[in-house]
Amino acid sequence: MPAKQMTGTRQRNPRGQGERLRDDIIEAASRLLADPAAPPLTLRAVAREVGVAATSVYLHFDSIESLILAVAVRRFGELVRIQDEIAEQDPCEQVQSGCLAYCEFGLAHPGHYQVMFTNPLPMPEHMTPEQFPGWEPFQQLIDAVGACIGAEPGDPEAFRTGQLIWQQLHGIVSLRISRPRFPWPPLEPTVRTAVGRLLGPARHQPAS
Repeated sequence: MPAKQMTGTRQRNPRGQGERLRDDIIEAASRLLADPAAPPLTLRAVAREVGVAATSVYLHFDSIESLILAVAVRRFGELVRIQDEIAEQDPCEQVQSGCLAYCEFGLAHPGHYQVMFTNPLPMPEHMTPEQFPGWEPFQQLIDAVGACIGAEPGDPEAFRTGQLIWQQLHGIVSLRISRPRFPWPPLEPTVRTAVGRLLGPARHQPAS
């Protein structure tokens, strides 16, 4: 069949628009990863989803691991934007609202949550924790917790409490994804109770 009669094939981007194709590849991979029960992602499957030859995908991503990492980075950016949009007057309410938004995001995007937080992310050995995808939203949590408990910047108590909260939230989301038929209580009071109990012992008045 002549090429001009083929259907479902993506038109070549104009010269200088390679970055647009890279974005299209990431979004196509995101669509394929949205279902947590989907088969393992392959570059050829992504190429079919985009409507390009597999060689075009290899020009931007030399491995499936690098593409999955790019998807995770993009979804973490979305999570950061969600957190940035929360503006509560009370700093402890900021923590509560941010934690609820995290859980809602995970439950609304179970496949992406699995990529971001459940499956091992393919990260280079030289990458430090501060460079990990997902460090920025965790830092948002630490900062919010610090403001809530009246901790000075860099106070290890804010980090420790934020870490405990994150572990609790991950359990809430992961269990609800893996056991959807279990009679879970409503999400918001569950999150507020869990987070409130972790914030309670750590909270103190700011130093005068």
